[in-house]
Amino acid sequence: MDAPTQSKDDIISFFKYEFYVSNKVFYPRPETEILVEVALDYLKDYILNKKVDKIIIVDVGVGTGCVIISIAKELQKYLKAFEIKAYLVGIDIDKEAIKLSKKNAEFNSVGIYLVLADKLSAIKEANFVISNPPYVSLKLKDKLEITDPPWTVFGGLRGYEFILDILEQSYYVLKPGGFLFLEVGYDDLKYFNMDDLRKESKEAILSFARKFSFYVYPPVKDYRKLERVIIMRKIS
Repeated sequence: MDAPTQSKDDIISFFKYEFYVSNKVFYPRPETEILVEVALDYLKDYILNKKVDKIIIVDVGVGTGCVIISIAKELQKYLKAFEIKAYLVGIDIDKEAIKLSKKNAEFNSVGIYLVLADKLSAIKEANFVISNPPYVSLKLKDKLEITDPPWTVFGGLRGYEFILDILEQSYYVLKPGGFLFLEVGYDDLKYFNMDDLRKESKEAILSFARKFSFYVYPPVKDYRKLERVIIMRKIS
């Protein structure tokens, strides 16, 4: 994970839009745009093919709000055309992230709900859960130059513990047929000669997904040909 360079005016471009950033909140990376693109493809297909009048989309670890706000902007015309009421929710455990997301939502003229909570603890149901969670192993703490708040980067000693928590909670929150989209970073471990942990991380996530009856789609790779986004559908 490269350390980002802060922009002069504290505004950056992400996806097709602009966002305020802060050194107190996780700085958006270009590869997270892939998470937005993938989620949008499935969301649009869901809207076009499902006869629903309401859809709930939850972003866990909302940070700057760049993911959920980009999705809200892109879905506006589809939701209006099909007369679907959408509830777009951003969750974060950090007050600074909630404050910055609110600022960016107002800046981009979209309405989203923002909740100060730990993961999905405050959510009762959803059709889609999306997250770019902390996924870096604490074993890399001394090998990386980290400029973001550490709780937004490190996902536990092995790196995938936070992801397993979201996966389990999503099972109880998602409606049958609902989707979970996760950005992952286990392929990055090959640059640190940690292939054993890389393999363990991937297997742990897939094993947990099967335990909770998720169908797992082929992973989506980023511009470096690293597996970056995992897509799961709740079967029952």
